[in-house]
Amino acid sequence: MDRQEDHAADWRDAQAYAQLIDADRSIFAWEWLRRDPDYRAAARIGKDKRGVKNADHWGLHRFEDPLRAAPDARLLWRAEHHSLVLNAKALAPAAPTDAIEFGRLAALATVEAGDAGGEHWLLSDGLRAIRFDLIDGTASEGPVELHYMLAGRASANGPLLALRRLLALAETGRFSRMLHPREPKARRWILTLRAYDALAAGATQREIAAGLLSEDAAEARWRVNAASLRSQVQRLTRAARCFADGGYRAFLR
Repeated sequence: MDRQEDHAADWRDAQAYAQLIDADRSIFAWEWLRRDPDYRAAARIGKDKRGVKNADHWGLHRFEDPLRAAPDARLLWRAEHHSLVLNAKALAPAAPTDAIEFGRLAALATVEAGDAGGEHWLLSDGLRAIRFDLIDGTASEGPVELHYMLAGRASANGPLLALRRLLALAETGRFSRMLHPREPKARRWILTLRAYDALAAGATQREIAAGLLSEDAAEARWRVNAASLRSQVQRLTRAARCFADGGYRAFLR
């Protein structure tokens, strides 16, 4: 009998996962983190206002409810775990053309005060996300001019992409499709999530193969007559266990 977890969708229902086809990598990382039983236990304590600072152990500035799937979740990943976090300072604008009015983006904004001042910002519609940290000043009280902090060669690439995305969003009020392209492996990642949820629900490899790959696996001698399906489902469930065991962190790099 299936033991469907309360954090997971019904793995047989493709529509329950369909929105993830347009999700950023950081959103896929969340979908794996929220399935982690240790995270779920820690988040319950965090919701009770005890041990809240332990969220940094999971790469977050604050706990997010594991029941909140994409596109409802809003993740404030920490810069040391997520390579697409831009650092900046907020100053009074010297010229109107250099000012950004984040009030226009309030519906997309999640803001957390930093422990040592500054602010942690997320601009997200639940599928696309832009993260930046203000190490000085605030962007919550009117137009600001951001002074961006970029350094290094390879290490600047992630923050630079975040900057390009931020400027495009500030200019148009919309997430740029060109700068937030669909992930080439999104369909495979969704299939892997469904396989993990199937395993968590107690499904056998045969049931997973029949439900996700081909109805040929429903035949009694499927391991012989559909040997390639056996190999495929083994690879799929192995990848699912790997992601669940922390491999999802690669989505943030």
